Amino acid sequence: GGGGGGGARMRAGGGGVSRGAGPWVGRPLEVDAPAENQPLAMRRLFVFILLFGSIALAPRANAQQLNCTVSVNYSALTGNEFQFLGELREELVRYLNDRSWTGDVFQDRERINCSFQIVFTFAEGLSRFQAQIVVGASRPIYGTQQRTTVFLVQDDNWTFEYGQGRNLVYSPNSFDSFISVIDFYAFLILGYDYDSFDELGGQEFFEEAREIFELGRGVNAEGWFLVGDERTRGALITQLLDPRFDPLRKAHFQYHYGVLDHFATDHEQAWDDAMAIIRALNELYQDFNTRRFATDIFFSAKHEEIALLLADFPERADAYELLIEMDTQHQTTYDEMVQ
Repeated sequence: GGGGGGGARMRAGGGGVSRGAGPWVGRPLEVDAPAENQPLAMRRLFVFILLFGSIALAPRANAQQLNCTVSVNYSALTGNEFQFLGELREELVRYLNDRSWTGDVFQDRERINCSFQIVFTFAEGLSRFQAQIVVGASRPIYGTQQRTTVFLVQDDNWTFEYGQGRNLVYSPNSFDSFISVIDFYAFLILGYDYDSFDELGGQEFFEEAREIFELGRGVNAEGWFLVGDERTRGALITQLLDPRFDPLRKAHFQYHYGVLDHFATDHEQAWDDAMAIIRALNELYQDFNTRRFATDIFFSAKHEEIALLLADFPERADAYELLIEMDTQHQTTYDEMVQ
């Protein structure tokens, strides 16, 4: 089952990363894919994860915890004067991958695969911009050669200053409209990743992200307000650190460690654990009587995977009813699960 305190990214001795107890300890990441006699839905699940859940990246020799790719698109901005933005991609790759975001030491294969996609949408002069950013991260599934998306978010509300020739410098005690957003999402990537290996294991990284939010809110920066249930950075980090949302973060761990990491070896137990997770998430939904941003993030990353995972589950009709109640925007995907 998917009990607490499982295959963690834990600090071991001098800060080396180990994956605690459970299936990860002392075992290689690369194991044969599912056997042919396993349920069709399970084989389809791994094909889906291979196609859509992986963010395949080339390693960098001097990388630390993150292994990020970056894409920058400024085609919406007219004029040759914006050519300097073409240098931003390499700058961000170096910034994200070369610095150490935590005291934990990662082996090369343990670095977190992630992606930042930045699309410039508007320019005010040559140094003030509006952009959309899409951030994603994935992690391996134990017992397979596949990966699964652990975090995926699209942020359309980003206005910032970025001038030609600028150097990107980490400055945790001051707010910057550009680099603070990058830092915020880097810490969210770490938090979600650690939460997937250990129950509430990403707490320290979410707290780092909250400090950035407080800095942004302190200067009334756009996109950092905390307004009700709106999809803002402030709403997301506040929910993640709200103890009332601990069931969501625990479900995130149990889903990755208890369900996905064990699916190849005991899919029936994984099915039961998945159903328990769905019930727990539905209880959380009932408590708030509405969807929340943090819950939407979970289902945005997982709805197709869940539908494939449960396609051969005998109790999938019960799971379906709970899922469409709390995740109506993905009902079409869940419909396929029960057809």
